[in-house]
Amino acid sequence: MKMMLTWSFEPACYGAVVKRFLEGKEKIPKGMKLVGRWHSASHGWVLAEADDPAAVYKFTQQWQDMIRFSVTPVMDDAETASNLK
Repeated sequence: MKMMLTWSFEPACYGAVVKRFLEGKEKIPKGMKLVGRWHSASHGWVLAEADDPAAVYKFTQQWQDMIRFSVTPVMDDAETASNLK
């Protein structure tokens, strides 16, 4: 299942978020594949694949003290068309 994570943080957390990101200690949990990640100044997007939502939950918990996530299951065009038939 594909999941789109939208994230944002308060400006006061900027320095801490940058530091943690650049340290590169983030772990991608077993059962989750990071397809892509896109950034802007204060928010961004992650496309992940996971059969178990718990894997995505574990991923977000690494950042939960500084970043707020919204997680939405998504489908591409082919998956959507198949489900609409």
